This record gives sequence, C-alpha cells and structure tokens, in this order.
Amino acid sequence: MTSLTPRPKWWQIYLIFPLLIVLFILDHQLKISTRGHQAVQIGIVLIVYGLVHLWLRANATALSGMDREQAYGKITVIQFPAFQPPESSSENRLMLQLPDSEMNGVLSDTFEMDYVDAVSLPVDEVPQELKKE
Repeated sequence: MTSLTPRPKWWQIYLIFPLLIVLFILDHQLKISTRGHQAVQIGIVLIVYGLVHLWLRANATALSGMDREQAYGKITVIQFPAFQPPESSSENRLMLQLPDSEMNGVLSDTFEMDYVDAVSLPVDEVPQELKKE
C-alpha cells in the first residue's frame, strides 16, 4: 500500500475484546436472576457484534484496498534432476527394504510382530552400568 491509501484502524478492533471481558465480569457481579444474566449476556454479545459491524463499515475502503494490493516478492524455483537407478539393478528393485525383525502386514488390518532372540540375564548378573538407569 502506498502512503496515500487509507489503512484500517486495527487498534479499534483490538479494544473490543477487552471490552467484552469487562462487560462479562460486570455481569458476573450483578445480583440478578439466571434469566437476567442470560438477557445481559445476550445484550453484551449483540453490542460486540454491533461494534464489529460499525468497525467494518468504517474501514471498508481500507480493507478492500488491502485486498486489491499486489503482493510483490521473489520466487525461487529449484529443480532437481530425476533419480536414475543404475541399469543393472533396475529390474524388480525394492524402494524400501525392512529388516526381517520388523513388522509384517504394515498395509493390512492386523500386524504380526516377529521377535528377536534376546539374551536374558538374571538380575544378579547385570553389569553395574546398566543398573544406574
């Protein structure tokens, strides 16, 4: 935007939220019935909507000017060459090879887990470095 085009007065819209909080706090301190609180809260919401509507009407030209504003910037396009696998291994080459001890049936509804043979040690024979965890 140039300096001649009007800018929206954002500070006015930012004051509406604290006003909403103050009005609800004042409503909480009133000694009225439940229906009275509901009526006051509906009134507060309508007042806030009215203030937002007035702000939008007052700043309509500035907001539409922001919409029409051209965005200028620099765009850099980086092109990567396509990967060409070696000719000798191009037939039936797997894209992802999982070790045998991984999950089977990744794309199915159930998973089958293969277990790895682990060496089990009695608790008394565990080295001191491992007990400090």
